[in-house]
Amino acid sequence: MKSLLVRSGVILIGLSILNYAEGWGADWRYFSTGNEGMLYWYDALRVTHQPNKVIQVWIKKVKADESLVKGDAKLLPSELEQIASGKDYEQSLIELDCTEKTFNILQKLNYDSKGVLKSGESKPVGMKPIQKNSNAERLYKAVCK
Repeated sequence: MKSLLVRSGVILIGLSILNYAEGWGADWRYFSTGNEGMLYWYDALRVTHQPNKVIQVWIKKVKADESLVKGDAKLLPSELEQIASGKDYEQSLIELDCTEKTFNILQKLNYDSKGVLKSGESKPVGMKPIQKNSNAERLYKAVCK
């Protein structure tokens, strides 16, 4: 039991270091506005192509003030970044099967507004179908080309 806790701690520390370093090499690209003012980006530099048209990609989700984010409003990338800056955020590692049009959330990491890792979990639940007009479908259209 102790070795499992030690391994989990080492993994979380490693991930926090990796994600701290990603600030230097990330290329966050906006792909969706979800319910309740949620803004979504994917990191174009961390899109990993696996065999059989499976892609792994990191996404970032930030809750913005709903009054600033109107459902159909077209905002510039700089405006989106300004709205999301200084907020807590979540990063998730998503696996997409571009052939089967399914997805799985492999890992979630929660950060405070300063980018400090608060918590994380790694509980893949299995592939789920991508629903029409969903954030997952918009991500699929952005990375499964």
